[in-house]
Amino acid sequence: MIDPEQHYHERLRQFANERVEPGGIVLLGSSHLEWFDAARLLPAWRFVNRGIASDRLGLTERGILHRLDSSVFDCQPAFIVFENGANDLGELWRNGTPPMEAIIAGYERVVTAIRGRLPAVPLLIVNVLPTTGRFAGLNPLVREFNPHVARIAAQHGCTHMDFDSAVASPAGELRAELTEDGLHLNAAGYKLFAARLEPHLPRVTPEPPRR
Repeated sequence: MIDPEQHYHERLRQFANERVEPGGIVLLGSSHLEWFDAARLLPAWRFVNRGIASDRLGLTERGILHRLDSSVFDCQPAFIVFENGANDLGELWRNGTPPMEAIIAGYERVVTAIRGRLPAVPLLIVNVLPTTGRFAGLNPLVREFNPHVARIAAQHGCTHMDFDSAVASPAGELRAELTEDGLHLNAAGYKLFAARLEPHLPRVTPEPPRR
């Protein structure tokens, strides 16, 4: 099991040492995006992976709000995919804090900061996924939170991708065939994610055939 704080700082060091060509698609979030093999599943696009497993919105001393320069702005992206909030909701579920209102406000602060600096760059917002098994207790909080994700996306002129409904069972839990641990996506889950993500991505102009 990774140490969240150590992994966070290791990833930030990687970002600082990585040379990024402008115009890529930034993946901004936590484990779901860090472990997404976008290059294999969506090879026509160039991605800049800025996911950090266990990362949160930034209501404490670390998190997305504190790393927007190295994770978004320094990358000069042409498109941004943002998905986060599950780890803050998990903290609320386990420990009763931070309150839901603070999580919603933190989420909006992230979106506001990105739109303020990059108003012309398309921002695709993906809602939080349901869970199952030993993590199923998180689902009531996910169901409470996701309407706010949709509202924030609409208010800030972002595209909203409702991936929750694509992976939920009739009982509202993450479908068993899409996960191994009840929380994270498996290969089948990522294949579905890529299929749902692809229509939202910028069109790619095919290279002319070589003579």
